[in-house]
Amino acid sequence: MPYNTDIEAMLDADVVALAATTFVAVFTGVGLGEETASGRVRKHLRATFGNPRWSAPDGRIYDAVALQTILLWERAGVAGRMLSGVLQLLPRGARLLDAPDPIAALRELL
Repeated sequence: MPYNTDIEAMLDADVVALAATTFVAVFTGVGLGEETASGRVRKHLRATFGNPRWSAPDGRIYDAVALQTILLWERAGVAGRMLSGVLQLLPRGARLLDAPDPIAALRELL
């Protein structure tokens, strides 16, 4: 199924680079152990790759990429989902925020 160019760009993006840049955007200003809304991931993706209408299938594609991003963070141990669904910054994540190259740092953690 052909997608619009914004969605194609998002789907073609390097998943680790996308996860790292999104991590920095979502967690900058969040302290260790503090929480942030998981919806900020989708908000960042919309700001980066266009703002689709939240109708099928575009909204589901953004949701899938947001979940993929969060799963990478959990696998790397930089952020985790609380039972309430909010995201919590973990110790490794605080170090990732301070890394001079967050993309390379996330790759090492994975």
